[in-house]
Amino acid sequence: MSGLPSEQLPEGIEESPPEQARILEAYRRELLDCFERWGYALVMPPLVEFRDALVAEGEALEHQTFQLTDTLSGRALGIRADITPQIARMDRQAMPHNALARLCYVGQVLRTHPEILGGSRNPIQAGAELYGHDGVQSDAEIVSLLCAALQAVSCRPWCLDLGHAGVFRALAEQTDWDAGERSELFELIQRKAKPDIGAWLDAHEASGKVAVAFRALPDLSGPDEEVLDRAGRELACVSAHMEPALERLRKVAARIRSLYPDVQLHFDLGEASGFHYESGLVFAAYVEGQGQEIARGGRYGVCSRRPATGFSLDLRTLLRCGALTVPAPSRIYAAWSKDPAQQAAINDLRTAGRTVVCSLDPDEAGQENACDERLVCEDGIWVVRPMPS
Repeated sequence: MSGLPSEQLPEGIEESPPEQARILEAYRRELLDCFERWGYALVMPPLVEFRDALVAEGEALEHQTFQLTDTLSGRALGIRADITPQIARMDRQAMPHNALARLCYVGQVLRTHPEILGGSRNPIQAGAELYGHDGVQSDAEIVSLLCAALQAVSCRPWCLDLGHAGVFRALAEQTDWDAGERSELFELIQRKAKPDIGAWLDAHEASGKVAVAFRALPDLSGPDEEVLDRAGRELACVSAHMEPALERLRKVAARIRSLYPDVQLHFDLGEASGFHYESGLVFAAYVEGQGQEIARGGRYGVCSRRPATGFSLDLRTLLRCGALTVPAPSRIYAAWSKDPAQQAAINDLRTAGRTVVCSLDPDEAGQENACDERLVCEDGIWVVRPMPS
């Protein structure tokens, strides 16, 4: 036995006391209002589903998903570790096949392991997904929506990292390596571990233009389009699929620069954080002092029946990076009274949107300390007055 008190939360499981919960709720409302202004409809998928449906999109989700048994059907259930596959399922089942679908969501997920050391296992995931369009316009819209959402919560200056999963994928498809080998090399390139990349390629007897291209990927990053021009020169001879990917990055970057000129852009052709999940443009937002991206997204097709792009973020992480003004509500204290006119006054104040805290008995003390004003009777009329200093 661990000897830990039963009241202690499991490692990596977080809760929110009143003040933090109030601010988190303000962030949630601000995000959803932003999504709605862009035409994204709120959906609420369930916390649990049949496990097979939740983990069908990859090994990573399978390892992150808690399992339990449904007492009604006897089948294995899973607690969602990511909401995006659920939104894709809802699009498959409920949305018209010939119309665009813009959907958004906010909800807790539960993971068997934190994504970073010391991180949360129950983040509050928020995001937006766009289904039914495969053009650069939908890529630009979803990246622009992320920028709008970060602006809405007054996020401190962030850097937007743009990449394309198709670059690594196009190179890998010209080899005879199996999925496991491709994953090994992919992880090394994500870490930009150039000596390890070279050693891996040597060990697998990789040579020729493909090997040269893989060795070049970690260095194909930088803050301006020169990176894309250089990639076009160094990679175009390897795959005809490169130039369309690079051109899409150019067009999305131009759109973001025109709408959000203060956002710092960074290009990384070795970045494909969703290689097993995403299939096209990928992006992530970073702020100084935060060890991991605060939001990430991209185009995917694995779990969707039609073209799809979207992004997600953790509300608690956003709380640490945002500067949304969330004023504390003014609270009115109402001492215990038998006068029916007092209750009528309280009802009127609450209807008007005011917060009224009522005493529950004549001897109650202490509640008024958290209030700014009080309800008092003057000449038979109940009125609101400042608390005495």
